[in-house]
Amino acid sequence: MNAGRQSSYAYGSRSRGLTGNQLKLIGIAAVLIDNLGAVVIQGVILQGGGPEAYQAAAADGHVWVIAGQACRYVGRLGFPILGFLTAEEFVRARDRQGYGIRMLAAALISEVPFDLAVYGRVFYPQYQNMLFTMFIGILVIAVMEETRQTSLRAAALAGGCVLSWVGQCDYNILGVLFITAMYRFRRNDLARLGSGIGLCAAESASCYCVSALAFVPIVMYNGRRGALQFKYLLSVFYPLHLLILYGIRRAAG
Repeated sequence: MNAGRQSSYAYGSRSRGLTGNQLKLIGIAAVLIDNLGAVVIQGVILQGGGPEAYQAAAADGHVWVIAGQACRYVGRLGFPILGFLTAEEFVRARDRQGYGIRMLAAALISEVPFDLAVYGRVFYPQYQNMLFTMFIGILVIAVMEETRQTSLRAAALAGGCVLSWVGQCDYNILGVLFITAMYRFRRNDLARLGSGIGLCAAESASCYCVSALAFVPIVMYNGRRGALQFKYLLSVFYPLHLLILYGIRRAAG
């Protein structure tokens, strides 16, 4: 991976709007809310009484059912924002190889906390955390940076999609396509907006298509990182918050 170059698109010319740091905080907050809904509300509070109690609460429109679903809806904003920033940070990174290695390390470190928090097991091979999807996206766009041959680019994208699907990574194929689209159309705001919203809407046939609303803060991005250094924030936050959620799950169980 070569030294990073500045991306050139309209957002970079704005003096106002959201910095990359602010956008990252929004994405992280959405992920936290999503996992609070999944692990604490749906997994502990509602499932604590067993499947029958959960079904009864859902049928009655219980407040915790509504709260859990609301958290999951808000959480749908997390991956599109962080996926957008994955492509953006790759383009701007001085050390792209280091950026990819850091993402892979964070994914590996996060897997056990992810399995513990979500599935209550140390190892659950049937599903992997979303940082693996981001790493695969980085691999794909790294190949696209190195070649202009359409066939090689298509092969890299197809390979990334297959890898994410075989590995059953969170957001798998659509996640890889999303990160790739954010990179491929980084100089065309309209194409990036259209492809991003389309992929968000395709992410689920349910109301989880609200993930397209992630483009409300994304289009406010001003192309600047911000004053603070948040390079390692996601890598630290992601496994740490999962361990805390697992602790809550254990304490309640």
